[in-house]
Amino acid sequence: MKFPIASSALLFFAATAEAFAPSVPSPRFGTSLQASVEDTVKTSDADSSVTKDPLLIRAARGEKVERTPVWMMRQAGRHIAEYRELCKEYPTFRQRSEIPDVAVEVSLQPWRNYQTDGCILFSDILTPLPGMGVEFEIDEKVGPVVEPMRTWESIKKVRFRASC
Repeated sequence: MKFPIASSALLFFAATAEAFAPSVPSPRFGTSLQASVEDTVKTSDADSSVTKDPLLIRAARGEKVERTPVWMMRQAGRHIAEYRELCKEYPTFRQRSEIPDVAVEVSLQPWRNYQTDGCILFSDILTPLPGMGVEFEIDEKVGPVVEPMRTWESIKKVRFRASC
């Protein structure tokens, strides 16, 4: 499988960047994704057990499963009242995708409402950039706006983990 140079560079930068770490954690959300999944597994159908892997995982491994697993892409959104309320407190997309507790909460809302077999982590492909020293903004009308790197000096300013 061939990737264009730009895609390869993005994958390289994303793989070597330190993740965005907010300076102030959000105490509002005490629920972790793992705890929510464990609670659901423990209280699910009689044919399921705590030790049995989730349907989506078994299907992804190619195992024969009792039914096709279901999950939703682009699952967070305006159709969920809790999401609209959360947007009042965290009005920017970056806040909702970069503050870990908020991103987990946004991810779990549709999962709780629809009880799908999978949960898509609410995030963005650009999330690692600030941790690398590459700032960007999301313009509501245009989308992501990143200052272009046109010189070797600007490329040298990009931070990478020493362990890479």
